[in-house]
Amino acid sequence: MMQIRELILYGYNGKRRCLSFNLGEVNIITGESKTGKSVIGDIIEYCLGGYSCNIADGIVRDNVEWYGLLLQFEYERVFVARKNPDKGKQTSDKCYIETGEKIEVPEYSELSATLDVSAIEEILSRRIGISENLHVPPKGQTRQPIEANIRHALLYCFQDQDEIAAKNFLFHRQIENFMPQTIKDTLPYFLGAVDETAVFLRSEKDRINRILTLEKHKLEEKQKLIGEKSLRAVSLFKEAQQIGLIDESVQIEKQNFLQLYNILQQTINQNLNIAENHSSMKQVLILQDKIQKIRDELENIEIKLDNAKKFSKEALDYFGEVSYQKKRLESIGLFEQLNFDSGKCPLCSATLENPLPSVEMIKMSIFKLDESIKNVTKEDPKLIEYISSLENEREKKINNIKTLEAEIDGLYQQNNDFEQTKDVYIRKGKVMGRISFWLESVENDNEEKTQELKIKDLEKHIKEIDEKLDSDSIEEKKQSALSRIQEDMTQLAKLLNLEYSNNIYRLDLNKLTIVIEKPERSVPLKQLGSGSNWVGIHLITYFALQRFFIKRKRPVPRFLFLDQPSQVYFPSRRDKKDWKEVEKIYQFIIEQTKELDGNLQVIIVDHADFDTKEFKKVICEDWRQSGGKKLVPQDWYDNTKDN
Repeated sequence: MMQIRELILYGYNGKRRCLSFNLGEVNIITGESKTGKSVIGDIIEYCLGGYSCNIADGIVRDNVEWYGLLLQFEYERVFVARKNPDKGKQTSDKCYIETGEKIEVPEYSELSATLDVSAIEEILSRRIGISENLHVPPKGQTRQPIEANIRHALLYCFQDQDEIAAKNFLFHRQIENFMPQTIKDTLPYFLGAVDETAVFLRSEKDRINRILTLEKHKLEEKQKLIGEKSLRAVSLFKEAQQIGLIDESVQIEKQNFLQLYNILQQTINQNLNIAENHSSMKQVLILQDKIQKIRDELENIEIKLDNAKKFSKEALDYFGEVSYQKKRLESIGLFEQLNFDSGKCPLCSATLENPLPSVEMIKMSIFKLDESIKNVTKEDPKLIEYISSLENEREKKINNIKTLEAEIDGLYQQNNDFEQTKDVYIRKGKVMGRISFWLESVENDNEEKTQELKIKDLEKHIKEIDEKLDSDSIEEKKQSALSRIQEDMTQLAKLLNLEYSNNIYRLDLNKLTIVIEKPERSVPLKQLGSGSNWVGIHLITYFALQRFFIKRKRPVPRFLFLDQPSQVYFPSRRDKKDWKEVEKIYQFIIEQTKELDGNLQVIIVDHADFDTKEFKKVICEDWRQSGGKKLVPQDWYDNTKDN
């Protein structure tokens, strides 16, 4: 909820003018022309973050220094003020804000520029409950994403003098550049068609997509690895058959990785059981398995050693080049002449017309060059030590392999019977060692199914987010909201007895107009005749929208500012028929406001003045009397120029 308690003007003379409004009721300011009535709407918009000050030059701009509003929210009040633009300017960024449960209008001396307009816009947007939101245009459209804020919400709170009886447009500021598309993009949010967590959901979707990409990449790597290992398994299977570890009658299905794995696992288990009957054979298999593992470790050491030596060579080349550059600089004495006069040439000592701007940079570059040489020299012993340690480790691995091979030879020599089949056992042992190593390498690849399940969960989550962000779903919710508004508009049209009121009145959001659905054809607002119909349609549209916003608790300010709804009937004030029509309009506004039970405040500025008790009751100020009130008190200025 956001309604206006008071509108305040602070004069350059230090005086203050307060205009009070009743909350949740109709407030009428009636008076003759040129008393400042229409300026009230401009002041309200300007204080609520308007980009420019639309107040015309004249008495108000000449005499007012600050404009202020005391706003009422559900549980607190907010006072916001904005400085009058300087002469020749259309806006001012100087703003003041104060919040509290029961704050009152501050004195002139208390005002100071503490915030800018963007901060006011942000604070008020959050105060009325506008959550983070972002309308992203469909793919292929070039306009930028837009976030709905209080400036967009106010489009459904104002009907200026040149808008309330317009037949070619419906909404406040609709004729401004880019505004029609802005209304189309932001109104769905205020209708509740866009999920309140859409910004978070888009961010969450981006995060999950990044994780999904990584997980898919991991899975592809695993599948690629399994594919490579499948080829290796086929090779080991054939090799085991050739050596007699697997019977030649055993066949495998093409690309059946699991079958290959099970057969090779059984081969290891069966042959280890056979080996247990001959202790020497068992020991040979164990030793050969160790040799295979050491060979793999040795291969890794060779790779590290090769990389270290390449790096050492590159560092040595860099050291040589940098040292050469330093010697060149030393040859011209720059290392000794770092404190030369910046007004003279550092090489020939000639006086310069303009001092060198980069002497300090030359000094710094020379120091950095020297430091680079020191760092390379400093790191070189560490690199040599690292290479030496790798070479020592490599030597140990080679010796370990030789030792194990010697042990195997010793086992063969101890058994003459085994000597006869030495070559066969050696080959079998090597093949079994390779098979054993392969089996160990694929044990961790059982995570593939877990990986696939994780990917499915992530894809499911993205699908759920897409459903919430689905444009079709948003469109469906938008049409549902418009359908409710259409029902209200159709009922309200009957109350005002508008033309074709027995037909459906529909808000066409694509064309931003009202369409009457007659049985034979659709009639848009611009094709309807008479100003009374145009005014009536604007009124029923804004009341239907506000009723919807209130019922759905949407973040739109709970006030309507209407500027001269009776204008189409003047100056024919003496025409009783027209006068009755004006009375009917006001009766409609008062009754609809009462029905909303304090949830809507209506502020009207108009020429109209009726003697009825109900009309008199809702007048908050009457500027019709000669020498009476105006927006700016007459004693604020020396002459009686009208604004």
